This record gives sequence, C-alpha cells and structure tokens, in this order.
Amino acid sequence: MQKFGVILFCLLMVSCELFTSEKKAKEEIIKRERQSINWNDVDQYPLFENCDETAHRNEQRQCFQETFTQHFLATLSASHLVTHKNLNDTINVQLLIGKEGNVSILQIKKNKKVAKEIPEIDTLIASSVETLPRVYPALKRNIPVNIKIQLPIILKVE
Repeated sequence: MQKFGVILFCLLMVSCELFTSEKKAKEEIIKRERQSINWNDVDQYPLFENCDETAHRNEQRQCFQETFTQHFLATLSASHLVTHKNLNDTINVQLLIGKEGNVSILQIKKNKKVAKEIPEIDTLIASSVETLPRVYPALKRNIPVNIKIQLPIILKVE
C-alpha cells in the first residue's frame, strides 16, 4: 500500500509539471508569433468584383487603385464644376475600408482656395464614396481587417 501511495504521489508531481510547462510553451509560441507579424501590412488588399483575388499582391493593389480612381474620375467628371479661377491643387481624402467592406470618409484635406472655388467638393466626394461598387475587405491571415487608405485627388482647372 505504501508503494502504491509513493507511485501515486510521484505521478501527481510529474503530471502537474507537464501541465505548467505546456501552458508556458503555448504562451511563448503565441508571443513569438505576435512579434513576427507585420501589423502595418495586409496579406490581401481590398478588392472590387472585377479584381482577381488569386492574382499577386501587387496586381491586386493595382487593380484596386485603378478601379477606385476610375470610379472617382467618372463621378467627378459627371458633375460639371465651374470655377472662376485657375486651380492646380491636390485634395487628400483619407478613407477607411471596414472589415465588412464598407467605405467611409475619415478626413478630407483641402486648402482654403479649393474650398472657396468648389464649395460642393465634399458632397461630391461623399457621393462618389457612396456609389462605389461592392468592396471586399483587406485580409490579414485570412481574417477581414480594417484598412486606411489615402486618395489624392489632383485638380487642374484652367
């Protein structure tokens, strides 16, 4: 009976050590994995339906940028803007593409001259964002993530 008690005591001591070392090992692996992830980059850029999701990252990015730019150009060109002075300026639009693919405007940076000459520019930009085709969100390790993008709009009016 004493032998059985000694064996049972040894097994309990060994088994407790196994559990704690396994937990520490898992935590260490998770810590190393988190440090190895580049949180400032995504594995797949946001995409429109016309973009190939199996294409290389650079091609995905280019397709997204071209589709986005063409949509904004078409929307802004459709509204016939009239200015009284020549403009050669850039408007920077900061957008957020959410985990669900919804696009929202975070900030529109423009100078006073543009605001004075084209007071409805914010409304036009918002309208263009609202009429964007369906956007599929960016992916990080196959998980949808939020991503901020900067859209420069160059105005050249003579």
